[in-house]
Amino acid sequence: NSKRFALEYDIESAGPGGVSDVELWATRNHGATWTKMATDADKQSPFDVTVDEEGVYGFRVVVVSKSGLVSTAPRAGDLADIWVGVDSTPPKVQFSSISFGEGEEAGKLDVRWEADDLRLSARPVTLSYAENASGPWTAFATGLPNNGQYYWAIADQVPKRVLLRIEVRDDA
Repeated sequence: NSKRFALEYDIESAGPGGVSDVELWATRNHGATWTKMATDADKQSPFDVTVDEEGVYGFRVVVVSKSGLVSTAPRAGDLADIWVGVDSTPPKVQFSSISFGEGEEAGKLDVRWEADDLRLSARPVTLSYAENASGPWTAFATGLPNNGQYYWAIADQVPKRVLLRIEVRDDA
């Protein structure tokens, strides 16, 4: 959920002279093209990375020794050593209707919502209630699939008037 993150790396062997440079190469198109993104100033893990926008980034760390040995720099068509998805946009969510259930669902509250995001978790929805907006909020349904509907059998201890809140988590 950030455009800035730390990328860990290990240098197994740099030769007798040590490390001259540690380069970070990036691809945004599954390895079709590569760009040298930065050089790690302190030459020690982690590599502090900042990207400009959301999306999936492929990375490869290239080590240059003081003796001139270079680990393999990526070429067109090479796959990344690590893939990082950057997603700082929260899911879009809203209640679409709240009404009393009918038929088999009589006596329950029919809670309906719409939620959208490119990377929703498998069971991303939590529904909560409170007597006022400052809380405390009490979850009455967690880990729901994003199917847009839940029938709530309201327990006796729930106040007569409540506010409802919906939270939807994405993988970020």
